[in-house]
Amino acid sequence: MRDNQKMPTILTRTRTKEPSTLTRTLTFARDTVNESDRTVELSFSSEAPYERYFGSEILSHDPEAIDLTRLEEVGVLLFSHGRDAKYGRMPIGSIEKVWLDSSQRKARALVKFDDDEDSDRVFQKVLKGIIKGVSVGYSVSSWEEVKAGKSSANGRFTGPAYVALKWQPFEISVEPTPADPSVGVGRSHNDESEDEGMKGLKMLALAAQGLMHAPDNGAGAGGGSSAPEGGERAGAPANKPPVVDPEALQRQAMEAERSRVSEISQLCRDFGLDANPFIQDGSTLEKVKDAILTKQRESRAPHPSGIEFGAEDQDKFRSAASDALLMRAGRSVVKPAAGAPELRSMRMRDLAVECLQRAGIQGAHRMGDEELLKRALTPDTAFQSILSNAANKSLSQAYQEAPTTFQYWTGKGSNSDFKAAEHYRISEAGELQRTPQNGVIPYDSAMKDEKVTKAVLTYAERWGFTREAFINDDLSVLSRVPAAYVIAAKRGINKLVYKMLASNPVIFDGETLFSAPHNNLGTAGVINTTTMSEGRKKMRTQKGIRGEATLNIAPKYLIVPAEQETAAAQYIRSEADPEGKHSGVTNVFRNSMDIIVDAELDQYSEFAWYLAADPNIADTVEVTYLRGQEEPTLETDIPFDRLGMDFRIYFDYGVTILDSRGLFKNPGETPTAP
Repeated sequence: MRDNQKMPTILTRTRTKEPSTLTRTLTFARDTVNESDRTVELSFSSEAPYERYFGSEILSHDPEAIDLTRLEEVGVLLFSHGRDAKYGRMPIGSIEKVWLDSSQRKARALVKFDDDEDSDRVFQKVLKGIIKGVSVGYSVSSWEEVKAGKSSANGRFTGPAYVALKWQPFEISVEPTPADPSVGVGRSHNDESEDEGMKGLKMLALAAQGLMHAPDNGAGAGGGSSAPEGGERAGAPANKPPVVDPEALQRQAMEAERSRVSEISQLCRDFGLDANPFIQDGSTLEKVKDAILTKQRESRAPHPSGIEFGAEDQDKFRSAASDALLMRAGRSVVKPAAGAPELRSMRMRDLAVECLQRAGIQGAHRMGDEELLKRALTPDTAFQSILSNAANKSLSQAYQEAPTTFQYWTGKGSNSDFKAAEHYRISEAGELQRTPQNGVIPYDSAMKDEKVTKAVLTYAERWGFTREAFINDDLSVLSRVPAAYVIAAKRGINKLVYKMLASNPVIFDGETLFSAPHNNLGTAGVINTTTMSEGRKKMRTQKGIRGEATLNIAPKYLIVPAEQETAAAQYIRSEADPEGKHSGVTNVFRNSMDIIVDAELDQYSEFAWYLAADPNIADTVEVTYLRGQEEPTLETDIPFDRLGMDFRIYFDYGVTILDSRGLFKNPGETPTAP
C-alpha cells in the first residue's frame, strides 16, 4: 500500500445477548427444482450491493470471509424466517448441501422440502412458480468501511460502502413477499420504485439517530393526499357532491390493505421486527415506524452509526498510530505495529479527524483547529492515548540511551513507600571453637549489626502540548522533549551518585567515607602498579563488623574522571608494566578491572581515582527506587484553563552509601608547576 493512501477502516460489530440479524431476499431458479426428490438448488447470496439504513452493504464472498459452519451443521429451511403465525419457527425442510461458488462469487445450497402437509403446501407453490423468494438470515462480525471514491482492501469494491469481511449465514427461508433479488432467474420487482423505497428507509434511519423525524407519507387509506381539515382539494368543484362507487371503495380498501401489509412486512424485515402483530392488530405504517424508532434508540450503541470498533481493533489502531508518529518524528522504531507505515504520512490534524470519525463523530474534517483539538482530547476518542503512548515510548527509549555510568557499578534497592527504611548489615559469625571430649560447647560472643537509613524523594517537571504545537504539527513535543526530560532525570541520579563518592561525606558510623579508620584511603599517586597494589590490598584485608573475619574483597571497577581516562586505559590494557625496567615485566593488572569514566568527577578532582567492588559481593552505593520503578513515570492531563494537554514526568529515587568496605580512594598526584 502506498504511504499516501489511507488504510481501510476495519470495523468489528460487537455481539450482544441478541446479535443483530440481517436478511437478504433473492429468487428461486425454477429449472433447478427436482420434483421427485423434493429438492431445489438455489443461490442465496452474492456480492451485489444492498442498501441498508447505514449505507450500501456488500457481502464479501472471498473464501475467508464467509463461514458456512452453522448451515452445514444445524442449518434448516424456514418459511418467512419463522415470522408467519401458522408456520412459526418449525422447519419446512433441510439443507442437504451448501458451498461457495468462487467463480461466480455466490453462495449456493441444495435444500430438500419435508413431505408433511404444511411443508408440501409451500413446496407445491414453489413448484408452480407462485412463491419465488429465497431469503437468508446472517450476522456480520467484521466490516471494512470504504470511503466515497476509495477502493476496498482487495481492490474489488468502490465506496461509499460497508464490506462484510466476516459473516455467517445461519438459516435459509422461503419468502412469499420478496424484495428485488440480486441473483437467480425469474426475478420479481416491487411495485414501489427502489429509489423511493430506499429514500424512506434512509430517512427512517436518520430519524433513529435523532437527526430528523421519520417520514410521513401523509397518505390516507387510498394512498392519496388529503386536504387540510375543513378545506377543499385544489381544483375540486365547490358545490357538486362526490359520486360514491361501492365497488371502487372496496377495491381501494383492498389495495390499501395490501399496501399496508407489504410495507409493514418490508420495514419489519429490514429492521429485525416481527411483522405479524402489527399486521393483525391493524397498526398503521406510522405506528410501525414509531416502534422501529423506539427499538433503534434502545439498542443504539454510543456510536451513532450503530457499528462500533472492538477493543482489540482499537488497541491495534492506537499502537499503529503511536508508532507512525514516532517514525515521522525520526525516532527509531525497531518493530513498528501493523499499519504504522500506512499512517506515517498523516499529520496530527488528520489523525485527530480519524480518531473522531472512529468514535462516531460526524463532520470532524470540517471543524476548525480549536474545536477539533478540544473534541479530540475528550475521553471518547483515542487521540489523547495515542499522544501519550508516543511520548512514553520516546521516554523509555531515551532512558536506555542516556549517557550515564552509575548503573554499571552501583547496587539497586526498592522502598515500598516514602518513609525512611532501615537497612541492617549483620556481622560475621564467630569461628567454631575446638571442644574437648565431654566438654561444654561455648556460646559465641554477641553478633553485631550496622544500620543504615535510606529513603526516596520525588523529582518532577512538566511541559505542555499546546494548540500551537497541534496546528504547526510539531512532533518534538512527543519525541525530543520527553527524551530531554528523561535524560535529565537519569542525569540527576548520576550527578548525585558521584557527588556522594567524590565529596567524601560523613556516613552512618560518624566517619568520613574515605578515612584511616575505614582503611580505604591510599597514598596519593598516579595509577601504577604500586598504587593499584595498595588499593587492592586494602580492599582484600578489610575486616568484618566484629573486626575478626577478613572479607577478601576484590576490586572490579576502576573509576576515574575524564582527565584520567587515557592514563587508566593505557595502564589497564597494557601487556607490560608501563613502569617496568624492561618490556618483559608483565602488567599484573591487565584487563583485571572495568574502567568507568565519568566527567561528573572532574569538578571535584581531576586526579583522584577510585576502586569499587562488585555490588553483588559487597555493599557500596545503592540507588533506591520507589517500589522498584526504575524509570520515570509520564502522565497526561487536560487542563481547564487552556487548549492542549499537559505532560508531567516524575521520578522517585534516593542514593545511599551502605558501606565503605567495598570502596577505595586514591587522591591522585597533582602535577607540580614547571
